[in-house]
Order: sequence, then C-alpha cells, then structure tokens
Amino acid sequence: MGALKVIVLALVGALFFVWPIPHTVSASDLLLLLNLCLFGYLAWQQGWPRRSVHGLYLPAAVLAALTAWMYLVAFFVSPETSWSLDEITSQWIRGLIALSVGILVATTVSTNPDSMRKALFVIFIALLLHVLYVDLETVYLWWRDQGIARLAGLAEGPDKSNYLTNLLFGFLLAESFLRISRGKRLLPFGNGILLTTLVLAVTAEFAERTRNGIFTLVLMLLMLSALYLAEQGKRLKKSAVVAGVVTMWLLVVAGLGLVVAARQSSSLDNLIGTVSIAWDTEHYKAWQGDGREAWPMLPGGETVDPSVYQRVAWLKEGLLLVAQHPLGIGFGRNAFGHGLKAKYGEGSGHSHSGLLDLAIGVGIPGALLWLGFIVSLMRLAWKQYRATHSYVALLLLLVLTDYGARMLLDSIMRDHMLQQFMFLTGLTAVMMVAESPEKRRPAS
Repeated sequence: MGALKVIVLALVGALFFVWPIPHTVSASDLLLLLNLCLFGYLAWQQGWPRRSVHGLYLPAAVLAALTAWMYLVAFFVSPETSWSLDEITSQWIRGLIALSVGILVATTVSTNPDSMRKALFVIFIALLLHVLYVDLETVYLWWRDQGIARLAGLAEGPDKSNYLTNLLFGFLLAESFLRISRGKRLLPFGNGILLTTLVLAVTAEFAERTRNGIFTLVLMLLMLSALYLAEQGKRLKKSAVVAGVVTMWLLVVAGLGLVVAARQSSSLDNLIGTVSIAWDTEHYKAWQGDGREAWPMLPGGETVDPSVYQRVAWLKEGLLLVAQHPLGIGFGRNAFGHGLKAKYGEGSGHSHSGLLDLAIGVGIPGALLWLGFIVSLMRLAWKQYRATHSYVALLLLLVLTDYGARMLLDSIMRDHMLQQFMFLTGLTAVMMVAESPEKRRPAS
C-alpha cells in the first residue's frame, strides 16, 4: 500500500470508532464512502485476486437471493411499497455497502500478513476506546460516590455500548484461545496487556448491565469450549465429545434461566404469572404502549414485571403477524409497528428481536435466507479454523455467534449495528479464504 498505508488504516479505524456515536450519521456515511472509493481503487490496482472470493460463493448467493426477495416483497406484497423501498435503501443497502468495504479492505491487505494484522488491530483499538470510556465513567461515578447506573459510554444506550464490548470480547477471546491452545498470537502485545484488556472489558460488561450481552458472551465461551472438545476428538470418543458439549449447553441454559428468573421477579410464581398474563394479549392491552392501560396486576396484588410482560406479549403478537403474513409486509426497521398499526389501527416501534422484525418484514422465506447466510458462514469458519487454526476464522465464528444470538433478543438488524456486523463479516470472511496456501494445510 506504500505511502497510503497510514491513511487508509486510519480511515478504517475512524469509521469503526465513529459508527456507534449518536448524531454522526453524516460523518459515518462520508467515512464509509471514502473507504469504499480508496480501497476500491487499491483492490482494482491489485487485480482483484480470485482467492478473495473463493469459497464464499454460497453465502454470497444466499445474500443476493435475500436482497432480490426484499425487492419482490416491497413491489408485489407490501401494502406500503414506498416505505419499504426507503428502508431497503437506507438500511439494507447501507449494510451491503459496509460489507463491500470490508471485502475491499480484506482484498487489499491480505496480500501482506503485516498489513492484515494492522487492519485488525486498528479496529481493535477503536473498540477498546469505547470500552475505556465506559470504564472511565465507572471510575468517575464511583469516585464521586454517585452510584453506578447502567452506562452507555459514547453510544446511544447501554445495549448499544454493550454490543461494542462484546465485539471487543470476540477479538480478545480469539487471541486468548489461540495463545493458550496453539501458542500463536496476532495482537501485538504481551500476555500482561491481554489480561489487563480482558479485565477492562469485563468491567465495562458489568457497568453496562445488559443481560442479553452476558448471555451472548456465554455463548461465545461455549463455542470456544465446543471447538476445544472437537480438537480433542482424536483422543476422546465421539460420543464423549457430544455428551460434553450437550451437557455444557444444558448447564448454561439452566443457570441463565435461574439467574434471569431471580433478577426479573421476586419469585418463580411472579415470573410464571407475568408470562401467563402477557400471553393473553387480547384481554390485557398495556403491551401496546399507548399509556391508556396500566400494567396488569397479578392475583397476589403485585404488578407484572414490565420487561418480561412486554417481551412476551411482543413475541406472541410478532409471531401472529408472521403467521398472518408469511410472505412479509415489507422490509423495515419498524415492520412490527407497521404490522400492528395495520391490524389494530395503532402501533409503532420494533419487537425487540431483530430476527422477528425481519420475519415480519420479509416473511418466512426472507428469515430463512438470512439464517442460511449466517449458518453457511459459521460452517465455513468452523471448518477453516479446524484446518488452519486461523485467527480470522475464529474471530468470524465468534462474531457470527454473538450477532446471531443477539438478533434473537435485541433489535440489532438496523443502523450502525448492522453495518458494523456486515463490515466485520466481509473483512474476516475474505481474510480467512485469502490466506496463503501454506496456512491452509491442516495442522499435524
């Protein structure tokens, strides 16, 4: 990359740092465009190496099919064609541009292992700066004895800040796993700094107090555990490996269920009662959020847990919308709200599940295509890591695990969260398949 190296890497870092900050859409779009043009030119100069896309034809075809399906739904199925087309342009096309930039960056830097490491490192630094800000807020509030509420850092809310923290965990866990299991490293610092950075990330995780973030972090740890057991498969019986993985999953799910139950309600009866009332969306209407109805009361006189009540009610109503419109009502961030308005005459917002919002918008075929895109990449990353012990393959696997689980629980298939995911996916997927042939040979 010659003299442009510092500039282009700074642009990548600046884009990733600015993306989550509120009221910076224009700056983010400008940085995205600059990266697209600059790395497009550099990739064109290098002749677009064929290995940059080898092995990615299936996920690329699935993504193309999903995009075509979105337009078909918008033109021929949706009752709000104009709204859906605007949403496709402002949300989905931006995501595809971010994916393209990630692909172009990877195509440009993967010819040089040092450049590849530096490109990943500047993204790591951008994420670390966000986590450090949360930690500094935590220390400041503790020092002033003001009590530590859920902190949002530079992002728009604690959930969005936590999304960045978990992305940083992806880098850190991949690095830690490789250092422990293979004696390899990618990030340019010693074990002491790695441990310190892990402590900083854990501090931010708890300062943000986001249950869904902790849940997806546990899933990333489980994925690493599954990889470790799979690598021990030559020494252990296959049945023992499968039993170990299944047991870990069951224990974690059971433990998380108990933690959530304890935090969300004062007793198990409270939780069960809240779920029961929330499922009766025909009789209790507070879930609509128009303020005309108070929170329902449990038989014992307690108020339902608002968070559990809303999420369960929204889940039921969202599933009903999917059943009533299996081909979708049109892609959009707030497809759930548009579906409720068409059904009840009022409604707005999202369902707090990115996958459910997508299924409402583009129907069951669209949701299956999106899941197919993620699963195909996860399968490829798993196989590539098993064969080469590649850092980027492991990072891609963790990013997909985090985002795939998080989209079930939060509305993250929108705005900068979708763009960051698509960028990282394009970057790591192309880096993974573009590695040199000697790195592709299975480890002995």
